[in-house]
Amino acid sequence: MRRICCLTIIVFLVALWFPVLQMSLQFYTQFEDIENRDLAKLPDWEKTPLSKLSHQYEIYIGDHFGFRTDLIRWNSYLRVHLLGVSPIPSVVLGKEPWLFYCSEVLGDGNSINDYMGMVPLDGAELEKLRLRLEENNRTFHEHGITYIVVIVPNKNTIYPEYLPERISKWRSTTRLDQFTSYMQSHSDVRVIDLRKALLRGKDTFPVYLETDSHWNSYGAYLGYCEIMKRVGEYYPEAEPVTIAGEVAIERSYPGGDLAHMLLLPDLMAEEYRTRLNLETGRRLFNLEKIVFRHDSFGDNLYPFLSRHFSTIRGLPPFSPFRFEEIIPERPQIVLHVFAERYLTQAIHDDFFYREGV
Repeated sequence: MRRICCLTIIVFLVALWFPVLQMSLQFYTQFEDIENRDLAKLPDWEKTPLSKLSHQYEIYIGDHFGFRTDLIRWNSYLRVHLLGVSPIPSVVLGKEPWLFYCSEVLGDGNSINDYMGMVPLDGAELEKLRLRLEENNRTFHEHGITYIVVIVPNKNTIYPEYLPERISKWRSTTRLDQFTSYMQSHSDVRVIDLRKALLRGKDTFPVYLETDSHWNSYGAYLGYCEIMKRVGEYYPEAEPVTIAGEVAIERSYPGGDLAHMLLLPDLMAEEYRTRLNLETGRRLFNLEKIVFRHDSFGDNLYPFLSRHFSTIRGLPPFSPFRFEEIIPERPQIVLHVFAERYLTQAIHDDFFYREGV
């Protein structure tokens, strides 16, 4: 009995010291830390005031604690697969294996609250949005430049059937419903709302990824087709390129950005990755230049747009249009693409814009 007690104590002490040894010796290859931030650096004894030294060491140890990422992974795996709950508030576990992004937690726009109808826009806000778009449109139009605005719906807007039962509509109208209705009634600026195209398309092939917050290549292709239809109204010879052959649906590892947020990308396969090829035989009507302002949803549009434009100049999603720089470049098109959750930030040119301010 005494031997068992001694062995237990030894094992306990070794377990206590293992993380410290890992911090010092790095004898074990941990899962790569993929947090989108810089980890705390070791405090400088000579430059750090004594009153702040202990706090900075606490932060440093918290970021570099031995086996930290693996412990987080174990916690995530057990909570997701055994308890069916998400270990982090920004990832919502839908009906298996679907994951959804709760962007409100990270101050990254409104996705879940907007879907539920919890953050409606008032009349003054809608009018501000209209005025901003009309100002952009008027400025570009005066110089012979076509301005096209495209809104990509949130994943939960297209696949609400996979949301957990606890997330339900409190108000049936979303901000995008309000905005599109207001623009149709009060403005000549026509905004491309991709909801109908993607809802139709999902009956044929998946249009969003299960473990990611973004659309797949087929969803992006449908968005591209709608964009080129609008471009064709100004340049009739410009038409979207058709798909050659079949759209392939592939199962692949690692999982998408939401699986990465759970630190489980290698354990969560992506089932809805699509692969497609475009026809190459038909001669295309090419335009010279497009200025493309977009968030991460725009990344998948480049392979399609490059079929039509000799030059694509990308702009950050929320920085103001610098008309004095864009207009002298003489692009034929200025394309403004953003996700539904960024409705106010993207139009107001300010990622940190808050409703009512």
